[in-house]
Amino acid sequence: MIRALRTIGRRERINLPDLGAYGIEAKVDTGAFRTAIHCLSFEEQEREGRKILAATFDLDGHSNRTVYFTEYKLRWIRNSFGSSEERYCVSVVLTLGRKRIRSNVSLSNRSGMKYQVLIGRKTIGKKFLVDVSRIFASSRHH
Repeated sequence: MIRALRTIGRRERINLPDLGAYGIEAKVDTGAFRTAIHCLSFEEQEREGRKILAATFDLDGHSNRTVYFTEYKLRWIRNSFGSSEERYCVSVVLTLGRKRIRSNVSLSNRSGMKYQVLIGRKTIGKKFLVDVSRIFASSRHH
């Protein structure tokens, strides 16, 4: 049995329940490998002899929320300008339409960007078909 792929647009509303963020407008970018999420600040800390990452988000524009990650990695990420920078990467749950996806995302200060979340190819995978002529296509599946 062949399953039809769900169609998403170039912009979609997503939820990031692990970060307490709902209805966030995200840009779908098939040119980007990894998903990037706007993070105001991040700091490695030590608690009970273990390293953790404290990351502060303001994805709803109303309140800062600090989330603590026990599992994270530092990776070299090449940005759209071709230069590489070291970024923290964490695993979060993202919902797009009715699809729930666990994805490794990079944390970056995107304050100068129009969209706080950029959804890359690794998150989209083979789960969706992107129709760049549409926006908010996944909300029409409900």
